[in-house]
Amino acid sequence: MSDEDLPTDRSGTRRAIVLGGGGVAGIAWETGLVSGLLELGIDLQRADVVVGTSAGSVVGVGLLAGSLGASYDALLADSGALDPAPGGPGDRDLSRTVKAIMAGFASTEGEDAARRSIGELALEDYQRSDDRESLARIRPLLPRTQWPDVELRITAVDAETGRFTVFTRDLDVELTSAVAASCAVPGVFKPLTINGHPYMDGGMRSATNADVAADCQAILVIACSVEAPVSGLGPTLPGTVDTLRGASDVFIVQADDERTAAFGTNPLLQSTARASARAGRRQASAVADAVRAFWG
Repeated sequence: MSDEDLPTDRSGTRRAIVLGGGGVAGIAWETGLVSGLLELGIDLQRADVVVGTSAGSVVGVGLLAGSLGASYDALLADSGALDPAPGGPGDRDLSRTVKAIMAGFASTEGEDAARRSIGELALEDYQRSDDRESLARIRPLLPRTQWPDVELRITAVDAETGRFTVFTRDLDVELTSAVAASCAVPGVFKPLTINGHPYMDGGMRSATNADVAADCQAILVIACSVEAPVSGLGPTLPGTVDTLRGASDVFIVQADDERTAAFGTNPLLQSTARASARAGRRQASAVADAVRAFWG
């Protein structure tokens, strides 16, 4: 498809929403924030492209399905709504995961090699039979199982090769599988097998992967945390903004202090969901005017 064939809004601007990773708390915060902006009359559903990484892939599906308002209500009613299975990942020791990611940040071996090192942790005790459990965990979080008409781009990393991958409706991959792969936190959830390859969390390249929306002129980034200026794993948000300067306008909404407090020390804990959702909804009111001015 040529640039001339790409859809745009009436102003001629191609728009993207980038939804970053952030665990259970990130899903809840983004759900509260985005549903709040929608309630305030900001039509984020007219995006031409939605990029979802990990938690953001779940929220991206909900945004395009028009279900985030209902998801927000469910989060307030049930702090365990994001993980219906007993014994959630919040009970697990995340120290090895954090150590592997920090080593990746500092790596100078090249991006693929740095991601492969994290993949070694992800692949411990991995079996393709684990896919059934992974899909069963993700399926209840999604309001739909078919790819939407809007261009949804879901990020993941091949745990064996370190290669970065973007799943779209044009590939022969089920939506639930793409989301499960993007949410497969190394050391917490097993990789998801797609076309014979084990895929892990797209956040192992970047928390936002905002450069995936580089073909758009207006990019709204929803980020659960501040990214470091440089990473051995891949492009960071500050670097991407610098690269896109002049070609694209980028507006970033980052979680505020209230959200940071709601996330606590482990964003995978189910107990963070309700407070994070409320924090996101309150932040929506605070940033609505600025987002409206940017988004139009």
